[in-house]
Amino acid sequence: MAREENATPTHAEAGSVRNAIRWGLFLAAIGTTGFRIPRLFGEFRQWRDALRLGDGLSAENWQTILKVDLLASLVVLALGFVAFYLLRPRHKAAQ
Repeated sequence: MAREENATPTHAEAGSVRNAIRWGLFLAAIGTTGFRIPRLFGEFRQWRDALRLGDGLSAENWQTILKVDLLASLVVLALGFVAFYLLRPRHKAAQ
């Protein structure tokens, strides 16, 4: 007699999928932020060079670009941490 497979996933399988999604989002956030770090350093150097040369308008523009890119990176990283926290395994209270 052939054994029938249960169509509904078990609790352990659902937890492993949830854990994989949790770690995937977390690592994607870290990778995205890490990928942007060299760009941030370049923008920082451009801003410092413009300040050193006394070009106020250019320095202000580079500072704005730097702030926006830094804020975007921090938001992505924060969303990754929030997703990692919210998707953590749920433990049932002891009875």
